[in-house]
Amino acid sequence: MTELWNTASPAQGTEEHPTPRSRRNRWWSTAKMGLVLLVAGSLLVLLWFSFQGTATPALKAQATQNTDVVRLVGPRLIAVTLDSPLDKKLVVAAASKQKTPAPVLSVTGSIAARLPAGSGPAEDRWQFSSPDLLSAYTDWQKARIDVAFAEKQLVKIRELDTARVTAQTKVVERLRKLVAAGTDSAKDLATEEATLLQTQIQGQKEVYEAENAVKVAARTRAALARQLQQAGADPDLLGRLPDGVAVAVADVPEAKIDRVREGQACTARFYGMPETVFSGRVSSLAPTLSRERRTLQVLFELSDPQGRLKPGMFADIGLGTDLHETVMVPADGVLHVGRADYVLVGTEPGIWQVTEVTVGELNGTLAEILGGLQGGERVLGNGAILLKPLVVQAVQS
Repeated sequence: MTELWNTASPAQGTEEHPTPRSRRNRWWSTAKMGLVLLVAGSLLVLLWFSFQGTATPALKAQATQNTDVVRLVGPRLIAVTLDSPLDKKLVVAAASKQKTPAPVLSVTGSIAARLPAGSGPAEDRWQFSSPDLLSAYTDWQKARIDVAFAEKQLVKIRELDTARVTAQTKVVERLRKLVAAGTDSAKDLATEEATLLQTQIQGQKEVYEAENAVKVAARTRAALARQLQQAGADPDLLGRLPDGVAVAVADVPEAKIDRVREGQACTARFYGMPETVFSGRVSSLAPTLSRERRTLQVLFELSDPQGRLKPGMFADIGLGTDLHETVMVPADGVLHVGRADYVLVGTEPGIWQVTEVTVGELNGTLAEILGGLQGGERVLGNGAILLKPLVVQAVQS
């Protein structure tokens, strides 16, 4: 009985075997604690939004300035907090003005024709990159001969017409004197006058036909010349070049044709001879642009005294290799946004102006600036890419 009395009753339970009442008490304590935490969190959120609604603009601006390391402060003006981690990653350089033979434009071209050294007429020694080009050149030569022949025929026909009309005019004048003297009949005079009129009409017809033949031959020659130009073999150029010269042709994009001019120096490196540099110059520019590709065809004459170049060979051609003065900036500092290029120019400590520039060719780690900078400006180099999001925002705003 004593043991049974001291043993806990099932209603009270133990730690190992809690009763349902104990479980309910523990659950209620946990729920009350969660409710207290939820109420406290809600109060904190309400206090935060209340502060945001009642804070003055000055306080908000001060808070923003304290948190924004980089920001827009004006039209195309970007401010970077001095001595900030971002500022320490930016490398400042100078836009240096220097003289360089670096090309202002690089294009890919190929040899269209070549005139090797040898004896005989030059027009018979030209070598071309395709049978079609050779055929067009042969047709142009024939058309040129046809024009010369038609012009000579026109001269002779005019001389013949003048001689026949002059002779018949003399006959008519002689008969007129005889009729006036009464030694010849008026009928004979009328016949000779009709013959004179017929001679004049016939002569005018023959002269017209000869002039028309000259015009047709000239149009044919011009059409074939344009065909040769489009194929990369300007006939006027082929007629004046000396032996040991190759003619290269390349297409320049419409957006860059202002960088090309006749007489401009150039260099070429061929894929088959990458270590050899061939020098030359721009010979001519096509009169029209390609409608499909929107490019301008440019012809180059390259010096090849050793005869190493062959028609059809491809090359990288650098235009504008004359010694010229240009502005160079670090290539890492040039940012491309949309269809334009920009650099960041320092106006005062921590302030950078988004400046649009015209970029030429790369020269190692430097980029040539053809427009937009005068030289001597402070520009951002390495690290400028970190500011590109704000550059995009500044350009589009």
